[in-house]
Amino acid sequence: MSSVREYGSAGAREWAVGTPASSPLQVVQNLFPLSPALSLIFLVGVLFLSRLGHRELYSSHEARAAQNAQRMLDTGEWGLPVLFDGQVDLQKPPGYYWLIAAVGWANGGTVSAWTARLPSAVSGLATVVMVFAFLRGQGRPRGAWIAALGLATAAHFTAISRTARIDVPLTCAVTASLLAFYRGCDPDARHRLGWHLLSAVAAAAGVVLKGPIALALIGPAAVAFLLVERFSSDPGNRPRLPLPSAVLGPLVVTSLALPWFVWADHATGGEFVRVFFWHHNVERFAGTSPTLASYPWWYYGPRFAVDFLPWAPPLAVLVWWAIRSGRWRADRVFRFGLVWVVVMFAVLSAAKFKRADYLLPLFPGAAILLGSAAEAWLASRTNSRTAELAQRGFGLTAAAVLIGWQVMTFVVEPAEQAPQEKRAFAGMIRSHAPRPTEVLLFRAESHLLALHLGRPLTTLVEWHDLNDWLAGPGPRFVVMPPEYVHSTGQIVRSRKLVVVARLEDYVPGKPPRPLVFLRTAD
Repeated sequence: MSSVREYGSAGAREWAVGTPASSPLQVVQNLFPLSPALSLIFLVGVLFLSRLGHRELYSSHEARAAQNAQRMLDTGEWGLPVLFDGQVDLQKPPGYYWLIAAVGWANGGTVSAWTARLPSAVSGLATVVMVFAFLRGQGRPRGAWIAALGLATAAHFTAISRTARIDVPLTCAVTASLLAFYRGCDPDARHRLGWHLLSAVAAAAGVVLKGPIALALIGPAAVAFLLVERFSSDPGNRPRLPLPSAVLGPLVVTSLALPWFVWADHATGGEFVRVFFWHHNVERFAGTSPTLASYPWWYYGPRFAVDFLPWAPPLAVLVWWAIRSGRWRADRVFRFGLVWVVVMFAVLSAAKFKRADYLLPLFPGAAILLGSAAEAWLASRTNSRTAELAQRGFGLTAAAVLIGWQVMTFVVEPAEQAPQEKRAFAGMIRSHAPRPTEVLLFRAESHLLALHLGRPLTTLVEWHDLNDWLAGPGPRFVVMPPEYVHSTGQIVRSRKLVVVARLEDYVPGKPPRPLVFLRTAD
């Protein structure tokens, strides 16, 4: 095995002649004989898309994203994300909200739970397909199935792909950028500049989705891969970045991503730089904000071990085997996946503020590691029974995960969601305060309730502002946490508020964040 290409060809031949006809992977191909890619899309599509809209957008980020997208559709203003209460939402660029709004437009102008989650689910599916296609293109048919199904059934990747969050679309963009970069650096590849331009476009999409973190993940991984290959590959077969690509790539990213950021900062009078770049990027990384928790450098180690289940243990064993046996020296794809994982892990661990979702762009690299190492290990087995048992074990584990997610969607999630339901409570409020009557949310951050109430809304947190707002003409309607009801009677002097209803009367069980609906007495 003097090169990756030789290894890939050998792996493909071994797959063709050595895979038991009864293996779980072969059974899948027999059930869907038209195309392995279509078989994969069907399986993962069922996992990611089934009952996608059956539960409410009770995650704060989901309901906030839905508000931003719905307001874009209602007002035609697609420039800045704005919540129903009129506050400009500067936490993220608008890329994901544009995707939701586009799906909502196709849905007749209405954003629902299904339309809010669809871009994330499709991004997860696209990421799995890209990993599959990449490994098949490298002559790893078995590794392609293992990596793709492993990624699709990794616990946290599946969960967030079924959630209206930006992190999976970001992962999709990062994956597309790095895989295109790899192809463009192949000395034997055709259209090398085209691959690198595609990589730059994907990187720009990542920036529009979540900001400079996309470049902080893609750039170091790409540079580190070239450095590793400089010492690991033969000079005649060494990946290289052509000068035109090195010049045009950054220009493409800048020209596609920068204009919106410049416009947004101008439109907000410089507030965008202060809130998004400084607070949500610099202070999150440095841990200097008192409102953001800091985590130790080792946080992502145990986090990944849990979130990549059930494949974290076999991944660790296979990577150890590949390094110990020296197989990594002849396997550029393995080295690419290893660099991907190690570099992103280091970049993300250097930040003080950490979240499990931030680790998701690392998962496709881990899947490539899993698939390439597993195929090499299977090809090295002299006992065909061992390989067959390993494949059966993989197939049964993946099947168990698929079944487990059906239990989650039909049983567990509905039970967890019930106490967090807000639709009935919002309907009761609007029966007392029909649109266009304004409803005030006082010290109550409930994006799901706001979504169901619709506009007009306002939010306040200071007592003197509440007093002034209540002094306005006509009846006034307020939602607040129950702990502030008594204080309102003591502090607010302009008008008296009376309790109309409580959230717990409209949901089964005790809501995690109780709310009370009040109106002025006169």
